[in-house]
Amino acid sequence: MPIRPENLHRYPRDWPQISARIRFERARGRCECTGHCGLAHPGGRCPAIHEEIHPDTGSVVGLTTAHLNHTPEDVREINLLAACQLCHLRIDHGHHRVTRSLTLAARAAAAGQLGLLPETTLVRTEPPTPPRPTRARVPAAALHQLPFPEPDKETKPMARISVKVIPLHPDGTECTHAVSPSGKPRDPDAGCAGRRNYAVVCSSCGPVGEPHGLRVLAEPEQSKHRDGHKAALTPATR
Repeated sequence: MPIRPENLHRYPRDWPQISARIRFERARGRCECTGHCGLAHPGGRCPAIHEEIHPDTGSVVGLTTAHLNHTPEDVREINLLAACQLCHLRIDHGHHRVTRSLTLAARAAAAGQLGLLPETTLVRTEPPTPPRPTRARVPAAALHQLPFPEPDKETKPMARISVKVIPLHPDGTECTHAVSPSGKPRDPDAGCAGRRNYAVVCSSCGPVGEPHGLRVLAEPEQSKHRDGHKAALTPATR
């Protein structure tokens, strides 16, 4: 996450190196959140991977380093967590609310309005988890009245389709290694030749178009192909 200018002095000078070690050496480029953000992740750990599409938000993941106690001076490994943007924002949500309330109180005091604010103890609160959608149950007595479709006109549910941008080695094989922003491998002994191109791959159609030299050039084609599947999607009849 971006560091506020007024907080830069609180970070150690080697913070970029510390953050990179946590994100790419310890976490191997994957979000380390196991419920710190208040969400229950499938398999116990957030599946978001650096520079890939987030499975929940649909945006490109930019892995960050979060301070669990919200103290930038504390750079112990036990206090640092590699986190995607979604998990980092939820981890800091309560702290941001307290900080904002204190800032507003300070502004009011400077304006001579301190007496208008009640004396309260600010407590960190977690953001509410959105309720899961529930499907209304149909009484058993009314099941025989439901209009069932004819067998030849019944529409089957469409399988879930994913459209991803896959990084490729110079020889055209998929690259799954941790790399630097320039595309070069971080571990010289990993046998990775670096990332040369980025291909759009659909789980239903296979490769889409030609590979691109930059990820940002492949993303418009990814969105266009995904929108095409959404437009052709027909709700299943039960």
